[in-house]
Amino acid sequence: MPTPNSKKIFSFLGLPASGKGTQAKLLADKLQTDRIVGVGSLMREILASNSNDPFVTQIKKRYNEGTPQPDEVAIDLVKSYLDSDQSEDIILDNFPFSNAQAQFLLDYVKQNEHALWQKPVLIYLKSEPETIIHRALFRKVCAACETIYGDTDEMICEKCGGPLVVRSDDKEETLRHRIAIYQPKIKEVIDFYKNNDLFCLEVAADQPIESVALEINKRIDEYFVLYSN
Repeated sequence: MPTPNSKKIFSFLGLPASGKGTQAKLLADKLQTDRIVGVGSLMREILASNSNDPFVTQIKKRYNEGTPQPDEVAIDLVKSYLDSDQSEDIILDNFPFSNAQAQFLLDYVKQNEHALWQKPVLIYLKSEPETIIHRALFRKVCAACETIYGDTDEMICEKCGGPLVVRSDDKEETLRHRIAIYQPKIKEVIDFYKNNDLFCLEVAADQPIESVALEINKRIDEYFVLYSN
């Protein structure tokens, strides 16, 4: 049976195409957990229902515009996921994305019924906007398993055999709109973590994937050695 404060919550934050999904999967391999959840993937599950519900229609409209979902929508989705299983460490992709979401996550782990969780850790992948735009315009994603590929002419996923597609929100106009929205939001969340004495790790994302992963692993290992003492 898990002991109190034995489970960890990591959050990856960064501009679109900064490598959050890739680094989340590498960290998951290190932690030996399958629990990676992105608000975007939770949204896409809802959109796949093809529902005519006005609630789903509004989610789809914001998603296609590259506009973040309201706090109440994102928090409800993540809370439902967190409540579903507390047996393993969890990695969140692009959550929290506001003060309200960060406060929810901090309050969640402080509640007695969630005493298994340690304080949340934020990993910010820092990258220049123009680098992000170039990277996003030439990437593809597997429509089946959501594995992300960089600049490639391949059309089939080597992992599951699913089709590789260009995401509907990977258009230059949409990307620039998203970046303009993301930058103040990211600063807001980083400030929240620092002001609440939570661990915020900033890593330059414009490095080889392996270098970014090594830096993340080294820094979080050092942090948890200090945390345990």
